[in-house]
Amino acid sequence: MSYREWNPAQYFSFRNFLDFNGGKLTDFGHHWMDVVHMYMGEKPPNSAVFAGGIFFNYNDGRTAPDTCNALFEYDGFSVLFQSNAYGAAPEYGITFYGEKGRLFVNRNRWEFTPAGRGAKPEVRQIPGDITRDHVRNFLDCCKSRKLPNADVALAAISILPPLLAVQSYQEQRRLRFDTRRLEVLPL
Repeated sequence: MSYREWNPAQYFSFRNFLDFNGGKLTDFGHHWMDVVHMYMGEKPPNSAVFAGGIFFNYNDGRTAPDTCNALFEYDGFSVLFQSNAYGAAPEYGITFYGEKGRLFVNRNRWEFTPAGRGAKPEVRQIPGDITRDHVRNFLDCCKSRKLPNADVALAAISILPPLLAVQSYQEQRRLRFDTRRLEVLPL
């Protein structure tokens, strides 16, 4: 990393700098990839490719893209992660599509819509403060020595796709990934 002058934005807006955070991909992407891996299995992707960039340049020296579209290929399914700078952004969350319907999940609710024309969605609100519940679970597990709901093994796998997407952005290429050796394959 090369030297650069102090920039207050690096402190107040660390998500805008790849060398401080990895941007939206490693910050928000990690949490949503946790959900993918909880539902689909704890395995890394076979490949990753990034599309996007800095499309809203505020001339503040940012290096992290504000428009992020990352595609991850797994055995038997693919995942599209999007975190874009929209004027009117859609509701955040993750959507699973399958032959039996569509499942949308976020921190406040889930909604399942069965396949077929005119199907009525089933919606379930998630009561309480899940951030508080998450922290409480972690602290309880520190005391009891049990595994938390989101343990470090899941976190280690879930950070790989966002890190691969950042590398794809920086290298401007699709990355193939060796899931056994946990290495990016050469060109």
